[in-house]
Amino acid sequence: MKLSKILPATLSLALAACGGGGGGDGASSTTTADATLTPTPIVAQNVGLWLGTTSTGRNQSLVVFEDGRAYQLYSAVSDPSTTGGVIIGSASTTGSSLSLRAADFSWEGRPSAMTTLSGTLDGAGNYNGSATYDGDASRNFSFTSTYRPPTAQVISMADVTGAYAGTDRTTVLTIRADGLMRGVAFSPDCAFIGSIAPTKNYTTLMQMSLTFQGGACTFGTQTLEGIAIYDPTLHTLQGVALVDTGTRVALFLARKG
Repeated sequence: MKLSKILPATLSLALAACGGGGGGDGASSTTTADATLTPTPIVAQNVGLWLGTTSTGRNQSLVVFEDGRAYQLYSAVSDPSTTGGVIIGSASTTGSSLSLRAADFSWEGRPSAMTTLSGTLDGAGNYNGSATYDGDASRNFSFTSTYRPPTAQVISMADVTGAYAGTDRTTVLTIRADGLMRGVAFSPDCAFIGSIAPTKNYTTLMQMSLTFQGGACTFGTQTLEGIAIYDPTLHTLQGVALVDTGTRVALFLARKG
């Protein structure tokens, strides 16, 4: 089984925000004091995008890049349309085994926590396994996921271009056809600028970089980087962005109107 290569996640998986929050559309920032997320390169056969579900009733989207960075976005329980949080870490492989040492940044008010995801890839590239949390077995879960080939859904920048907003209208942004992005998060005093572009093969998986403009922003004038997943059916952009230390993360879900 050969998985197609995709570019390293040198830009953002999502739109970051200025402040806290939880659930629904919009944005939220969380922190962890023990995020050992230094990635190392892995073989191309173990990179890609997987979509699946967990034993706790959540939908998940797992992205693994060639530079070893890994992102697992998960939904609220029994509500695929609502963001529950994101697990971010570094991947390692041995044969058909794929493991992640990662930090879980919850968007549901739970404390951030370190976890280890471990599982195996079958002959079709599907990835199944379990997550074990440090010191809190109540958060453990198992998962099944199906490999999503790059050709499964193809979009263009014209599809992504437009105006987006969270349901509470405190997070709004616009994306131009050339990838330039501008917006505000949580208040008119927290502006950001950035850029967005598809990864090498996954057109629905976007690379993004955001620089906040000070004012009321809790991120000050920092630049955050990560990834975003565009859903052409729901017209949503969902993702996560990190500060360069990997200890602070911002989540978002916005719909194109």
